[in-house]
Amino acid sequence: MVRKTSTANSRLVYAQTAVTHKEYFDYVLSFFLPYCVNDYTPQSRIVRDNRTNKTYSAISFTTMQLPCFNVFKDNFYEVNTKLVPDNIYELLTPRGLAFWLMDDGSRHGSGMHIGVYAFTNTDVDKLMFTLQDKFNIKCSIHYNRDKKPRIYIFKESMDTLRNLVKPFFIKEMLYKLGL
Repeated sequence: MVRKTSTANSRLVYAQTAVTHKEYFDYVLSFFLPYCVNDYTPQSRIVRDNRTNKTYSAISFTTMQLPCFNVFKDNFYEVNTKLVPDNIYELLTPRGLAFWLMDDGSRHGSGMHIGVYAFTNTDVDKLMFTLQDKFNIKCSIHYNRDKKPRIYIFKESMDTLRNLVKPFFIKEMLYKLGL
């Protein structure tokens, strides 16, 4: 979410760097195309990861600046820092969880990691509580090599998770669920 000034409307900027996720990118774009300018064409570019010095192909889209996006900017960002709102328990649905997993989830053994690198430990705790209490998904916090947090979903909760989110997954992303 981007807002140029405090009085401007917000817009969504969405990007994928994995060429193998083009179908997913197109799926997400299909929801937001009505909010893009007429005859909108996604932008392709080459990006360099400064941490690894590797280059990647990236594809992105940007919506128009519209009042309907302000609620997301206001609830999920403090200035330009991502945050988890206090009412995430009420907001997170099986469909929302599916999109979160398609974006930030990855198989890890018989379980799954969800990247939550941009969030504070307090925000990660809110997310974990919601997964555990609302969806009965057993999880814990793991840290990657760079000491960044990830939520780990235990093997014994994977069937529960699959049953919850599979109806919303596109076939190209089912591998993240081990399917």
